[in-house]
Amino acid sequence: MPALVAVLLGCGITSAMLLSAAAMGPLAAIVNLFLAFPLAYVGMRHGLVAALSGLLLVTLIQLQIAGSVSGFGYLLQFGAASVLLPMLLRNGVAWFRSVVICLLLTAVLVTAGGVGYAHRHQTTTPEIVATYIDGEVAAARQVYEQADLPEEQLQNLFSVLDTTALFFHQAYVGLALTAFGVLLVMTVAMLKIAPQRNYSVPGELFHHLKVPEGLVWLLIVAGFSLLLNHQLAQQVALNVLTVLLPLYFLQGVAIITFFFKKKAFSTLSRVFGYLLILVINPLPLLVMAIGVFDMWFDFRKPRVKTT
Repeated sequence: MPALVAVLLGCGITSAMLLSAAAMGPLAAIVNLFLAFPLAYVGMRHGLVAALSGLLLVTLIQLQIAGSVSGFGYLLQFGAASVLLPMLLRNGVAWFRSVVICLLLTAVLVTAGGVGYAHRHQTTTPEIVATYIDGEVAAARQVYEQADLPEEQLQNLFSVLDTTALFFHQAYVGLALTAFGVLLVMTVAMLKIAPQRNYSVPGELFHHLKVPEGLVWLLIVAGFSLLLNHQLAQQVALNVLTVLLPLYFLQGVAIITFFFKKKAFSTLSRVFGYLLILVINPLPLLVMAIGVFDMWFDFRKPRVKTT
């Protein structure tokens, strides 16, 4: 496919996804996970100039259709995943390191953009985040109130909603980093399985993924810091855990994938196993614990038979 056609097609798909996400409410989070893939795929197939051209074109379309906040918001949140990620991969940087680099750059860009936006409107970034969270909670409460539910069930839903809102207020930094990290990992996964590839994704295979061992001590310190009677220390610890725990869950899934491959499970069996991990408690916690304790037990190490 010619580069120009690929760029236009990638722009069209990305713009359509943005328009659909704007009308989907909370479900837009699912669409956003795949939003960087079209242009990242163009970048992997046709290079940096093609991906950058597509990114700028989509940004201009968003500026015209949805305004400056949406346009620059798209650029800051998805720019690194759409352009920098494929550039790093094409230059041989391992996929996990590429994800970390893009995550750090995205965090810096979004933070700078948030501070600039807050300064322009004579407020602060935490106040903007708090206003957004409170607005979403108020909208959800209104939906629950109109659902004609029994009073006891309604109060239980309100209690869960208030608890979730409090968590979002305290851990929005960690949640944002986790969301960007999931976006980048999903983009790499899509690039890995995309059809008719004329490229390779460098780095170790997913089932060999292992996070740096030193992070487990940061996890332990953050866990104990939650017990301190100090609000700032608790908030910092909560944000650290919000980032690290999904990372160890990912390592746990990699270990499960390793054994799926070792035992030659069928594709259907693997899909069923992954679904069980995601939806049945306490399997997610168990998988996360496997990822944490892998530092000491090294579950994927070949076992030597002694008899």
